[in-house]
Amino acid sequence: MTVAMIIAGTVIFLVLAIPLIVQIITAFRGPFLPFGVPSAQWTTENFVTLWSLREDFWAVLGSTAAFVGGSTVLTLLMAFGLAWVTVRTDAPMRRLIGVLVIVPFIIPPIVKAQAFLLMLSPETGILNQLLRLLPFTGDVPIDPYAFSTMIVIQALTNVTFPYLMIVPLLTNMDGSLEESARVSGASWPQTLRRVTLPMLWPGLLGVMVLTFILGIGSLEVPLLFGQDSGKDIFALKLWTLIGSRAGQLPQYGLAAAWGVVFLVITTIAFVIYLRATRNAERRASVTGKGFKPTVMKLGAWRVPVLIAIFIFVLLTAVLPLLALLWAAITPYPIGFSFTALFEMTQFTSFGKVFGDPEFWASLGRTLIIAGGSATIACVAATVLAYGIARGKKTFRSKAMDLFASSSVAIPATIAGFAMFLTFMVINPVIPLAGTVAALVIAYAYRVSIAYRGGYSATMQIKMELEEAAMTSGATRFEGFRRIVAPLLMPTVFAVWIQMFILGTNEFTLPAFMATPESRPISVYMYAMINPRSAQIYAPDKGAAMALIFTLLVFAIGYGLQWVVSLVAIGRAKRRVTDLALGPASVAPPEEVSPTISIAVQEAPVLSRR
Repeated sequence: MTVAMIIAGTVIFLVLAIPLIVQIITAFRGPFLPFGVPSAQWTTENFVTLWSLREDFWAVLGSTAAFVGGSTVLTLLMAFGLAWVTVRTDAPMRRLIGVLVIVPFIIPPIVKAQAFLLMLSPETGILNQLLRLLPFTGDVPIDPYAFSTMIVIQALTNVTFPYLMIVPLLTNMDGSLEESARVSGASWPQTLRRVTLPMLWPGLLGVMVLTFILGIGSLEVPLLFGQDSGKDIFALKLWTLIGSRAGQLPQYGLAAAWGVVFLVITTIAFVIYLRATRNAERRASVTGKGFKPTVMKLGAWRVPVLIAIFIFVLLTAVLPLLALLWAAITPYPIGFSFTALFEMTQFTSFGKVFGDPEFWASLGRTLIIAGGSATIACVAATVLAYGIARGKKTFRSKAMDLFASSSVAIPATIAGFAMFLTFMVINPVIPLAGTVAALVIAYAYRVSIAYRGGYSATMQIKMELEEAAMTSGATRFEGFRRIVAPLLMPTVFAVWIQMFILGTNEFTLPAFMATPESRPISVYMYAMINPRSAQIYAPDKGAAMALIFTLLVFAIGYGLQWVVSLVAIGRAKRRVTDLALGPASVAPPEEVSPTISIAVQEAPVLSRR
C-alpha cells in the first residue's frame, strides 16, 4: 500500500508540479526555451520587458479584471437567483426548471461560443433578427464584438456550474433563522442581506473563487470574439505570444512571465478562499432537531419570475441550438425567413460530416484522451486520498492534501501553456510533444476533482472493516483492494463520468498542445469555423459537426450513467438472491479468513446505502 501511495503521489506531482516548475524556469531563463538552446541563460529580462511595456501590462490586467470580474458577478447573480427559485420558492415546474438550467452544461464550451457568435451576427443572427422586430431597438441591436457583449456571453455560458454548487447550499440551510427574521418584521430583502447571505458566505465565496479561476482559464469566448474587439484578455494574450508570426519566433519566455503573474493572482485568490472558509462550521445550521427549509411564496412575482427563467433558457439553450441548426442547413450565412427555409435549406453538411475521415479520427482521439486522463486521475487520486485520510494528521499529510487539491487554482490557459513548455523541453529525450499521450497527461491535471471526491468518500467509511481484515491477517493493500475499493466504486465511477465529459468538452488545453495529427474534435471543429483556416474553413459543416458533437456528448454521458445504474441494480439483485438462499450460498475464498469474507460481502451493501 505504501508503494501504491508513492506511485500515486508521484503521478500527481508529475502532472501538477513539473509543468509549473518548467514554466517558472522558462520565465527566468529565456528568451526562448530554457534548455537545449544555446542562447538560454538565467535572467530577469522577461519580467523587465513585461514591466517596460507598462501600458500593455496594465491594459491586460484591466481588461482581464473587467472581463472575468464582470462575468463572474453576473454569473453568480443568475445562478443564485435560479437556485433560489428552484429550492426556496413555490414556483411551479421547479423540477423542469432545474433540468432546463442544466441543459447548457451538456453543450461543449466551444460549441456554445460558436452558437452565440452565429446568434449575434449583425446581419443573419437570429437574436438580432428577433430584436429588430421590437420598436426602438435600432438597426443592429447587439454588437457581437463589443466588450460588454463578451462579458454577458461569458456569464451566460458559465451559469450551470455555480448553479449546481449553490443548490446544495440552499437545500441544506435551515430556514428557522429566516422565519425568525420574518416574524420579527424583517422584509425578504432584509432577511436575505442580514441572515441568508451571511450564513451562505463561506460556500458562496468558494463558488465565486472557482468561477473566477475558471473565467481566467477560459479561451473559447475571447478567441472567437476578442480578436475583433481589440481587448487584450489574458487567455488571448498568452495565445498570441506563443503563436509564431511571419519573421518572428514564439515568445515563450515572455508568455511564461505573464503566466507566473496570473498564477500568483489565482494562488492569492485560492488562499483567501481557504482562510475565509477555515471556520465555516460556525455557520452550520443543519441539526437533528426541527430542520426544515423555508419556502418563499412568490405571489404576484410568480409570472415575472417564470418570464425571466423562460428568457434565460431561450438565450442559453434554445436560440443557440437553433442558430447552429440554421447555419448547418444553409449553404452560406443568411438571415432566417420562410422563403429561405423552403428554398435554400439543405442537409448535405451532415452527410459531409459523417463522410469525413478526420471527423471519426478526431472523435476517436477525443474518447481516448478523455477516457485515459479520467482513469489516470481517478486511480491516482483515490489511492492517495485513501492514504491521507487514513494516515496521521501531520504537517506533511496536510501539505500533500493541499497540493493534491491545488489544481482548482490553476487556470486552464496556464495549465495548457505549462504542459506545452514541459513537453517541448523533454522532447529531445522523450518525444511526446504534440502526441495523444501528451494530451492524456495534460487532461489529467484536473486531478483535484477526483481527489476531493475520493477523500470525502473515504472519510465516510468507518475503519472497523479494515481493522477486522487486518486482525484476520490481511495486508493493508488487500484490505483496501477487497473492502475499501468496492465501497468507493460508486463515487469513483461518478467522478470518472464527470471528468470524462469534461475531457470530451475540453478546448483550451488542446488549443495550446495539439497538432493536426493529435487534435481532438473540439480543435478540429474550431478550425472549420475559423476564417483563418484557409482550405479547412467550412462554417456549415462546422455547425453540423457542433450539433452532432453535442448529441454525442449527451448520449455518452447519460449512457454511462445508465450502464452504471444497471450494474448497481444487478449487484443489488444478486445480493438479495444470496441473502434469500442463506449464508451457505456465499462461499468465502479459502485463502481469506471468515472475517474478511464478511467484510467483503458487506462492502457492496454499504456502498448502496
